[in-house]
Amino acid sequence: MPTAGRLRFWGQGRLPVPYVTRWTGEAVATDGALGLRPDGRGIGYRGENAEDRDRHGVLWARVREQPGSGRPDFRTMHPARQRRAMWERLCQVCGLPADRNTKGWLFALRRPEAAEAVPGWPEGLLCTKPPVCVPCARLAARHCPHLDLPVYVRVRKPRVWGVFGGAFDARLVPGPDGYLPYGHPAAPFFLANQVALELTRCTPVAAP
Repeated sequence: MPTAGRLRFWGQGRLPVPYVTRWTGEAVATDGALGLRPDGRGIGYRGENAEDRDRHGVLWARVREQPGSGRPDFRTMHPARQRRAMWERLCQVCGLPADRNTKGWLFALRRPEAAEAVPGWPEGLLCTKPPVCVPCARLAARHCPHLDLPVYVRVRKPRVWGVFGGAFDARLVPGPDGYLPYGHPAAPFFLANQVALELTRCTPVAAP
């Protein structure tokens, strides 16, 4: 596992690379091992191990863990590191525990477009971005172009809702990517690459 709490930097501009970011050298590692389970009731890997499924039994994409290899792809998160950060409430940037106070864990969210805004936002939002610590929230606001004037929110109940990824049919033809709640009947044919949290009991807060 990559060393948590020690930021990596990349390029002449010394851009900070978040802990959850996937690098181009971290290739998909299925190597043709994905197939139907012997009973035909779902998908699995040949030579499957305990780390291939989460605690709900959902199969996860296999991606090599070699942070620092190649270039950082800031648009993509590494499945194992994102999953670890979500379950353990780690900061998505440094990998240390995210900030928490009486109002909850700290999240930095992209400001919604007018068409996306709904009453009560972000209450009930499905979120695949892990929380942050205060120093890294400031760092992300300066360097992350995807945030663009982020909204900071404290979340008392970030509930593990399900996963994001893609479903396969019985012929192993992949479908479009999307969200799937845990316990859904399609779970045996789903390949996850991100944990999805449902943000509840949210309190917008000022920039830290």
